[in-house]
Amino acid sequence: MPIATTIDSALTGPALTEPPKGPAAPGCVINPYALAEVMTGRRIDWKQVEDKPAMLEQVLGVPYEELFDPKFGGPLYIGGARQEDGSMRAQRSTLLDVEVPKGGDDLERAPMAELGGLATLKDVAKALNVNALDDLAIACIDWSTISRLRITLDLPQAVRDLRMARNYTPDVVRTISNDPALRLGNSVDWSPPGGTWEDAGRFFNETAEFFDPVQGAVANCYFIAALSAIAWSQPYRIAQQTRATGQGQGQFFDRVTFYKPDGQGVDRDIEVSETVPKTAGGFPIYARSSEDGEAWPAIYEKAFAKLKTGTTTDHPDITATGWGDCVWATAQLTGGSRAYYDTASRSADQLWNTLRSNCLSYRTIRPMTAWTYGSGADSPDHVDYSAANVVGSHCYTVLGWAYRNCRRYILLRNPWGSTEATVGSLDATVYAYDVSWWRPIALKDTDGTFAMEIGTFKKYFAGFGVVS
Repeated sequence: MPIATTIDSALTGPALTEPPKGPAAPGCVINPYALAEVMTGRRIDWKQVEDKPAMLEQVLGVPYEELFDPKFGGPLYIGGARQEDGSMRAQRSTLLDVEVPKGGDDLERAPMAELGGLATLKDVAKALNVNALDDLAIACIDWSTISRLRITLDLPQAVRDLRMARNYTPDVVRTISNDPALRLGNSVDWSPPGGTWEDAGRFFNETAEFFDPVQGAVANCYFIAALSAIAWSQPYRIAQQTRATGQGQGQFFDRVTFYKPDGQGVDRDIEVSETVPKTAGGFPIYARSSEDGEAWPAIYEKAFAKLKTGTTTDHPDITATGWGDCVWATAQLTGGSRAYYDTASRSADQLWNTLRSNCLSYRTIRPMTAWTYGSGADSPDHVDYSAANVVGSHCYTVLGWAYRNCRRYILLRNPWGSTEATVGSLDATVYAYDVSWWRPIALKDTDGTFAMEIGTFKKYFAGFGVVS
């Protein structure tokens, strides 16, 4: 039963029934840690990696400071594109159509070469196959020294696409993004290139917990954030409904119920087995749990893929779950009514009041998610997402609020299970009343949870939504 509420709209601002438009619309992004594992073909123990940004730069081939904003055209946004209105939408990757020259070595394959030894800007233009220096845009000029002028040039789009295509082959692109050209029929099994369907493990280790769902190598952060929000605010809703399908002890299917949002009733009951796509090395490509051997986030993702594609097989295209609305996805899992709140038209006080009106004893009692702008450049304050360790076009889970030293904080979780914001943050342990006991949330741990001052949240986030 929904929890009754009487919220004064004068204190919160009237809710929207549809998501904001343009750059404030919910967006999506791929988990870079999962993508790095796809690129290397092996599982990486990230807890043992001392310099994670350096590792990501090396594996993904992009400077860390350019990873978290789609304006740089980095690999985390493959399968999506910025629209004229500033929003991010799913789009067949242009990398699938780039013809990469074959043969040669790094010295012969400009622009893959270091370009060291080139004496003039004309030499650089020639190596990059551009017609004139006018085609090279200046990204940055450093006048700080007397003897040298340091200029950073933006590569032309064709050159950038070629460099990307050499690293991100069609097999990789089809693993992490949907290719509508494949045109799978409803009765055709799907598998990612080089992947196989294998047993996912135990459904639960203990039960569904907010820190369990971890996003994989597809841009469905909106769905993983929704799973985490429900596991936190409505812990009994994520359930295992199982039936035997064979005479053996290990043959059974799980049923997941999806709803039509806004109280319109059941949409479909989806049944899936507990096999999920894995690499040749046996590690998951897509959603997984932060707890080893636990499978429920991957099984829910698989059921969602089956709902999205309408397939009748047990092997749905997981990449079809990329790009969506976190509030809509939450309502699909609960059947509740949606309410959207943009940040630009509201004061920090109104955002703070809205947050607390959906909490009890510091903890959200209705599933809440939040999202950032399509690009930091599109936000009213023109923020730098990389400098703040905040991800553009990304969905987060809202866990509740905290008050420390006369400062107001919103508790958030990154569905990557890592990468916490460093701006306006709180380094402490907070407690929230979880149904029948006080539960600690250790913000000092590197697990994706962090607390951000409400004023900072207003600058970096485009909005948040509630399902009741």
